[in-house]
Amino acid sequence: MAKKVFGIDFGTSAVKVYKKGDGIVLLERTAVSTVGKDKRPIAIGEKAYEMYEKAPPSIHVSLPLSRGVVSELDDMTALWNFMGQKISGKKKMNHCQFYIAVPADITEVEKNAYSRIITKSDSKPQKVCLIDKPIADAYGLKLDVERSRGILIVNLGADTTEISILSLGGIVVSRLLSYGGNDFDRAIQGYIRKEYNFIIGLKTAENIKKQLVSTDQIQQTVSVMGRDVLRGLPGEILISSNEIYALTKDIFFRIAAEIRSMLERTPPEISMEILHNGIYLTGGTSLIKGLDQFLANEVNVMVNTAKHANKTVVSGIGYLAEHPKLALKYAVPLE
Repeated sequence: MAKKVFGIDFGTSAVKVYKKGDGIVLLERTAVSTVGKDKRPIAIGEKAYEMYEKAPPSIHVSLPLSRGVVSELDDMTALWNFMGQKISGKKKMNHCQFYIAVPADITEVEKNAYSRIITKSDSKPQKVCLIDKPIADAYGLKLDVERSRGILIVNLGADTTEISILSLGGIVVSRLLSYGGNDFDRAIQGYIRKEYNFIIGLKTAENIKKQLVSTDQIQQTVSVMGRDVLRGLPGEILISSNEIYALTKDIFFRIAAEIRSMLERTPPEISMEILHNGIYLTGGTSLIKGLDQFLANEVNVMVNTAKHANKTVVSGIGYLAEHPKLALKYAVPLE
């Protein structure tokens, strides 16, 4: 009987699962709702995220991944048990092999926490193998990882931005920055509270981001529902794209500055290859309007945006799950 093999991208926003032979089989929000002192799960994934900012004090809604690391191991284990049941149905997910993409620029202890999500779960795995996320990203982009002498990938996620340079199948340097798409949401929420005495939730701020955040000063407005602080009553205000641009432009310039800084420290042979191939943008936040052209202008290097930017990591870890001998070349040792 053939062994079941899975590739997993545990993302801050969503968990994506690839099954060998079947492709991407599951995508769920990284959210868990629990009750009581024993933190008993009552909702997982999308249903838990629907309760976020709406649940009463008796229900705790956890987003158990933060800034690229596991912040709530028990909640992540509960999330994976739920996903395992969804994938396998009535059958238990025993003696399977798992390949997990992890950020390169975190400690060994933090990397091992990802493997413990599986080993502590009901899955009873036969093997757990960790692969640095930039490697999975590169394979997900269908690049010639083994032969290329210079690949620069900027993965713009929900909570982090990971900038990595690869050469001849290895990671030359990788840096994990503690900001991502969620920081736009927090900045928007804080600004509206300060300037308008108006309270909105992070979900509302996320919707504003999707409609108004751009690297260009577009002329657009959006109506926002929330609560007026002074009156204590529900209300509605109008927010313009010019206001949002002023809030978010600094983050764009910070990302560009970090890319330039990394390129300045890159050996000439590698940087010349990067100049020829361009920079690769991945991650859901990379789809912000005009970001690719903005970075190209600031760094003076061509920028390529992936068509399915939020799925390149899971596609890459899935490719490695399909080719276990190749995956072993990149395996991160477990303690």
